[in-house]
Amino acid sequence: MVVAALQFLAMVGELQRNRQGNVAIIFALAMMPIMAAAGIGVDLSRAYVVRAHLTQALDAAGLAVAGAPGASDEYLATLAQDFFNANYPTSEIGVPGELSLNVEDNIVTLSAGATLPTALLGIFGIHEMDVASAIEVTRENKALEIVMVLDNTGSMGSSGKLDAMKEAATSLVNILYGENPNLDKLHIGLVPFAAGVNVGTDFPTTALDMTGASSIHDENFKFNTDPNVNNLWDLYDEINNRSWTGCVQTRPEPLDELDTPPSAGTPDTLWVPWFAPDERSASKYVNNYLSDANSSQNDKNEQLDISKYDGASVYSSSRGPDAGCTMRPLTPLTNDKDQLIDDINAMNASGVTHIPVGLAWGWRVISPEEPYTEGREYDDQTVDKAVVLLTDGSNVLGTLNNRNRSRYTAYGYIRQGRLGTTNKSAASARLDPKTAEICENIKDEGIRLYTITFKVSSTDTQELMEECATSPALYFDSPSNEQLQTIFQAIARDLSNLRLSR
Repeated sequence: MVVAALQFLAMVGELQRNRQGNVAIIFALAMMPIMAAAGIGVDLSRAYVVRAHLTQALDAAGLAVAGAPGASDEYLATLAQDFFNANYPTSEIGVPGELSLNVEDNIVTLSAGATLPTALLGIFGIHEMDVASAIEVTRENKALEIVMVLDNTGSMGSSGKLDAMKEAATSLVNILYGENPNLDKLHIGLVPFAAGVNVGTDFPTTALDMTGASSIHDENFKFNTDPNVNNLWDLYDEINNRSWTGCVQTRPEPLDELDTPPSAGTPDTLWVPWFAPDERSASKYVNNYLSDANSSQNDKNEQLDISKYDGASVYSSSRGPDAGCTMRPLTPLTNDKDQLIDDINAMNASGVTHIPVGLAWGWRVISPEEPYTEGREYDDQTVDKAVVLLTDGSNVLGTLNNRNRSRYTAYGYIRQGRLGTTNKSAASARLDPKTAEICENIKDEGIRLYTITFKVSSTDTQELMEECATSPALYFDSPSNEQLQTIFQAIARDLSNLRLSR
């Protein structure tokens, strides 16, 4: 179009120089509006391109601002400008002007203009065109519930991984809360896990097996030998300097994979307290913390014997009835930002990896069912629910070559068959399918599930976690401490944008 217009100008000039009559002048004057129209058409088409680019850049900036509901005005202004610049590079035609941002209630308004040098209208004295665009983003006022299920196993204590995880999890909290100490419609829970999960000593007694009615309550002891000791609570009372610290065992299969509410009428739905027995004084055992009751007894009877607990004191800091219960208590859903950050910073690294145990408790924390009731109903359309799961290793049982066949964990001992087998390798192999089953149960409730493998070398575990996520796009593999923070920040942005897209 530009070439044709120039050719036409040359023709008009030739006609103006023709002295043979008025026809040439009249024709040239008549063609001036046509030339102007041609110039307007060319420059307007360029202006439409500039406006489209402006709108695209404003859309990106608007979504970014809307996705940071708690941030300061200064932060939002910088965020909007950064996203605008990234989506309107200097290589584009038009020179953008100042970005205008206004945030009021749940409405984000952005506008910007650009100056466009004209291509043809300059011959009529029009050398620039001003192009403007404005957009409006409405934040949907939905609530958000999130539970972070975080690996606190011994391997997290190496290579700075625990500190990297704390920093990354804290960044998610900071992005979502911004500068607000709390937000009414944002609640986050934390589930640190290793060989089990610590529910805390303020866990409701209605959800605990207080009388020894569960089928797994007396797996390790002969309670009928002392009329004053009838269950694990009584056994804790026998010891002078140890008490229950909040860890619990898994419920019998398949309840360990479910969110079935506890009920006194169905004892196996209740949780049994963690109590690691005093084991034989022998090198093949790892949790000997009391003198043997009778050195002539075999390993089985020595471990079952409850007489040695009466008035006993435990002097070891690493062994005892709470051995393996190293996790700090979980944090139920709360909107207290400072509490969340403090609880993240208090996490420690110890023990082996039981992913299904941590994941099951993450589900229970976000569930509306007992024992935790902070979560809203699943069919509540005013709330989005999400679980973020991080592990730095594969599922491990901690097998040993002794009568118990393993360390004591939330699944008790392998020899008890709580995983459907007493074979060490077969029992260990059951943890991955359990993880997959719980993942499906969580997703079936409409909970958005993010998974992260942190410096995990096992392709089997990576594939398990990718399948576990709601979609492959919500699975992240982090090979470095630095990348982990980027991943948590991306998840935080994605969670914020849930309230824009629904």
